[in-house]
Amino acid sequence: MKFSYKRQVNYYETDKMGVVHHSNYARYLEESRIEMLKQCGIPYDMLEEMGYMIPVLDLQCKFKEPARFGETLIIVPKLERVTSARFCLSYVIYDETMQHVKHLAETSHCFLDKNFNLVSIKKQEPEIYERLLAAQGGQYA
Repeated sequence: MKFSYKRQVNYYETDKMGVVHHSNYARYLEESRIEMLKQCGIPYDMLEEMGYMIPVLDLQCKFKEPARFGETLIIVPKLERVTSARFCLSYVIYDETMQHVKHLAETSHCFLDKNFNLVSIKKQEPEIYERLLAAQGGQYA
C-alpha cells in the first residue's frame, strides 16, 4: 500500500510572488515523513521517549511547478533504503489531482541517542528495524 499525505497550502507559506516559499518544502517533507512513520507503527514521540533522534543528514530538492495559496498538495514519501543505523526517503509532491508533479525531494537520516552518538537501530531496537524494512517494501501497519 502506498502512503500519501494531504495538505493545503496556507497563505503565510507564500512569498511576494504568490507561490510557496522554498523553505516550506522541508516542513512538508517532515510532516509527511512523521505521519508515514506513525502509519508504520513507529511514532516519532515514541522514539523520543526511548531516547532516539532522527536528524536530517541530507536534503535534495527539485522544484518542478509552483504551489500556490489554497492548493491542496498530495505528498508521497517512499522509504528507499534502510541500513542498521540510517534510512533514506524519496518524495513526490503532486497537485490534488495527482496529475502534476510540483516537487521532487530526497532526504537521508540516521538514528542518534540523546548524547548524539550514532545508534544501530538494528541491534538496539530490532522490532523498529523490522518495521522500517517492511515499510521499505510498502507494508504499512
